[in-house]
Amino acid sequence: MTATRAILILAAWASVSPAAELSDLATVRPEWTTHRASSFDRSGGNVDNLESFAPQTSHVLLDTDGPGRINHVWMTLAAFPNHATYLRDVVVRMYWEGSPIPSVEVPLGDFFAQGHAKRYVVESAPVVAGNNPKALNCYWPMPFYQHARIELYNNGRRSIRRIYYHVEYDLGPQPPNQGLFHALFRYERDLKTQAHSGNTTGRDNYVILETEGQGHYVGCAMFVDAPPGGWWGEGDDMIFIDHSPAPVIIGTGTEDYFNNAWGFNQAFCYPYYGCPLLEKRPDGGTATAVYRWHVPDPIRFRKHIRVTMEHIYSNRVANDYSSVAYWYQLEPIRSRPPLPFAEGNHPRFHAPAAPPPAPERFDLSATELEAELAGRGLAARAITAGLGDGYSDGGWLRIDKVESPVEVKIPVPTDGMYRVHIKPVSHVLERPLKIGFKGGPMRTFEKQPGHESRTPFLDLGPTAARNKVLTVVLEGGPTLGLDVIRVVKGPEPASQPPEKPTRREEVE
Repeated sequence: MTATRAILILAAWASVSPAAELSDLATVRPEWTTHRASSFDRSGGNVDNLESFAPQTSHVLLDTDGPGRINHVWMTLAAFPNHATYLRDVVVRMYWEGSPIPSVEVPLGDFFAQGHAKRYVVESAPVVAGNNPKALNCYWPMPFYQHARIELYNNGRRSIRRIYYHVEYDLGPQPPNQGLFHALFRYERDLKTQAHSGNTTGRDNYVILETEGQGHYVGCAMFVDAPPGGWWGEGDDMIFIDHSPAPVIIGTGTEDYFNNAWGFNQAFCYPYYGCPLLEKRPDGGTATAVYRWHVPDPIRFRKHIRVTMEHIYSNRVANDYSSVAYWYQLEPIRSRPPLPFAEGNHPRFHAPAAPPPAPERFDLSATELEAELAGRGLAARAITAGLGDGYSDGGWLRIDKVESPVEVKIPVPTDGMYRVHIKPVSHVLERPLKIGFKGGPMRTFEKQPGHESRTPFLDLGPTAARNKVLTVVLEGGPTLGLDVIRVVKGPEPASQPPEKPTRREEVE
């Protein structure tokens, strides 16, 4: 961050009311005690993270009786190779007062205002993704009276490599009438435009939030994926309070609601509003992230609130909208729509304007095959590895309960001839591994003594791809492991040994 930018941010902070942040800081509270729940290594070692967080599993970050207040949540995570959707696949859930319904159930990236499954810097008062946007911070205060529970859930098809977290909280008496923190994620693909006039009821508006109860709405983050001609800033915000038939609060345009004017020309962040992502694609489309926090100006409701946004643009295109609404209310919500599973939550990924030519040679981490194998009913999962463990990309693929030959399908960019080298995982073998192309001769690999870094590649020779797939058959078990697969276009001479795989310190 430049010195000029730092001064501007400090000036912005100074311009807001200090009462919201500092007036209570000097109060000594002997009845409160301070705590932290974290992913620290319980053995006293340095493995201070969740490892290989498997699909459809959950992990409890915090489970405590009250009263108390959560003050800060920090998190960072790393994916196995080519897992572009991991920020949407991991879900944060928060439960208050023993309710079985989560008051928060939001994809992890979106909860921290990281939309489109992308990483970027967010510099706001309650939500921060740092100069290194892998560092995710939430400062929304979260009081509770009876009980608090925070958990993560893997809603995708692939394991997550590593997750680190801190939850900072106090235990002690809370003032009366403290609202419970809530958040709602919504995603609507191919949302067509509305009529440019005559909308007085908000019937077809995009709904950011609808809830029953008493409390106040404190803002949202919204993410729009727009094709060329899909400029989305003309629609008005329309907020209905306590079942009012007409909007009680109505604005003058979407970019106006997010406190900007005349569109968005570049990314920026301020304490209570910003546009941290403005990605302009070569085809003229855009991926945008905006936020508006109603911290000095919460919108209050006694029975009900419905926060909506018009969507007005060209009738030749349709935009993708997703959003996270944040609010407080006195009681936990009683129901919420379930999150779609995996692909149902994933953003649209656009092909580059000029795709790169197919590589003549590439390495494929075997962890990338986890979802396809598990989808066929095999007990396959990616396992996290440390830098000194001898694996190529921070982990390896484990297949358990192997009772019959396992077909491994290796995707390639085009049909044609390829030569394949595979590096098995040695230490898991209980009997020799047989490996070869489907319908071809099988090679035998014996368990190797020593470190996994010394496990050799097996040259399976040349074969032809069909429908852009190479099929390798594995026999052995009951547990098998694969590290990395090297694929070379054309029948490379067998006498040329492959290079050792490159070891990367961090996998995106």
